[in-house]
Amino acid sequence: MTELRQNGAPAPTDVATRDTSYDSAWNTWMNSWLDNERAVMIPWFEKMVVEFCDELLDLIRPQLKKIGAVELKLAELRGAVDILRGAAPPPPAKFPKVEAWEDGGVYHEGDVVAFAGATYQARRDTAKTPGSADWTCVATAGRSVNICGTYDSSSEYNLFDVVACGGSSFIALKDSPGPCPSSGDWQLLAGRGSRGPAGSRGERGFAGPRGERGQAAPTICAWEVDRASYAATAIMSDGSKGPPLELRLLFEQFVSEQG
Repeated sequence: MTELRQNGAPAPTDVATRDTSYDSAWNTWMNSWLDNERAVMIPWFEKMVVEFCDELLDLIRPQLKKIGAVELKLAELRGAVDILRGAAPPPPAKFPKVEAWEDGGVYHEGDVVAFAGATYQARRDTAKTPGSADWTCVATAGRSVNICGTYDSSSEYNLFDVVACGGSSFIALKDSPGPCPSSGDWQLLAGRGSRGPAGSRGERGFAGPRGERGQAAPTICAWEVDRASYAATAIMSDGSKGPPLELRLLFEQFVSEQG
């Protein structure tokens, strides 16, 4: 029987006297040892390669991003030169794709989302809710004028409600405004008309009969709203119409101040 060492390798024998069983035992041990080394080294080597590749990508990814930005800028400059030379038409205007905002999502600078009836664009990479300092409001849902009739102190009024009060009309500048009229919560739209002219005197002067009393000045009894042009026209008690009130600038100022 072939003698074996403690580590499993066959003990050396004289070349002249050893038989084929020694060579077979040696080959078996060597193959087993190589299999064990492969089982340990190959996974270790694969792990090292993956870690090296990840570290390498972390190093070159910012550079690749910069190179991509430079290439994009060069392409834009080439296109601008072609446009100035008249060799190519200007590119069509593009607006970022609008997506519905999702809670828990991460958005990047320049992303545009729809949230609560408005549209927001991210100022920086963020996971915060639109409306915070990380977002810029691009557009918000509009509101139209709401004609509410004569002012009632027991009623609840909201932004852009229009009421008649003391012969004049006022529009609410915010939700739950204070008493009407007030300089901070209500805006005068149309003031009360002036008193009509006095009637003519009788033919015999003061001692004789007086002339007929002049007609009272017409008052506002309703409003005609043109939603397309943001204009409101007063309908007077005599059936005539007052000059239209252009409200677009007022709405634009409100939206600007709220943004």
